[in-house]
Amino acid sequence: MMRSILWAGLAALIASHPLASLAAEAVVTVQGANAVEIIDLDASRVVASIPVPGSPAGVALSPDRATAYVTRPDGPGLAVIDLAARRVTGLVPLPGGPLGIAVNPVTGAVYAADWYAARVFVLVNRDGALVPDGEIATGASPSGIAVTPDGATILVANREADSVSIVDATTRRERARLKVGHHPFGITLDATGTRAYTANVTGNDVSVIDVAAGREVGRFKTGDRPYVVALAAGRGFVTDQYGNTVSVFDAASLAPVATIDVGDHPEGIAAASDGRRLYVANWGSNTVSVVDAATLKVIKDIPVGDGPRAFGDFLR
Repeated sequence: MMRSILWAGLAALIASHPLASLAAEAVVTVQGANAVEIIDLDASRVVASIPVPGSPAGVALSPDRATAYVTRPDGPGLAVIDLAARRVTGLVPLPGGPLGIAVNPVTGAVYAADWYAARVFVLVNRDGALVPDGEIATGASPSGIAVTPDGATILVANREADSVSIVDATTRRERARLKVGHHPFGITLDATGTRAYTANVTGNDVSVIDVAAGREVGRFKTGDRPYVVALAAGRGFVTDQYGNTVSVFDAASLAPVATIDVGDHPEGIAAASDGRRLYVANWGSNTVSVVDAATLKVIKDIPVGDGPRAFGDFLR
């Protein structure tokens, strides 16, 4: 009887105080160090450094968040990383200069943009290995890639063409190509896949795109050389590479909200799933800044290796 009471008490205690889950992590490409570093975001420190040759830059995670796909522009090719084992499980050679990368959230297909051409490589998992499976024609110098939550539509920012390709994921053909600002680089979708945002590097602004209509519906001025947009708490956050800042705007009205000082040459930025914090990779200062989305203040800077870029989907 006593043992039953003890077990009942223990079960109640576990139910009311569930075991802590594994810490959230950032998967950061550290280009100068030829590595991918894993940051424990609760502990605010690097807990693993995985060697990745070829100047790793872009990063995207599989739908189950267990695998990272990393572009290697100087490989050239992709690296496949098992995030639980903390090791590279495959190197996939590709021609050209793969840089931007995204994963289809439904099919798991991987899309890698060839910076030196006008194409996006498609790769699929076959017999346990990631293999090339064709190409998608785009505008010149494709960079950032985003995929709608239903997996049906791919958006590609074409830097040298000042355009965005809207691609049918099934046919792998462009449905439309629309003009945006000067030299779009990063491209970000909202949670519903309704609106997309491109950071226009030499235009110093962000284009807002109605995805269904296939047209630009507004612009927001940023700091010097915007790189990527992240969305949180009804606001947009844009890394300004040459301004060492993050520009903040209201996502509905596009009205400016604030400018946040971060590290030197900020590039990749992403919002936590609860929208409370943002993480900014500062390429020049070798840090990741943690920003409070409510107060719009930097909480801390996490030291990382040489040249963090984190271009893409890097939080899990």
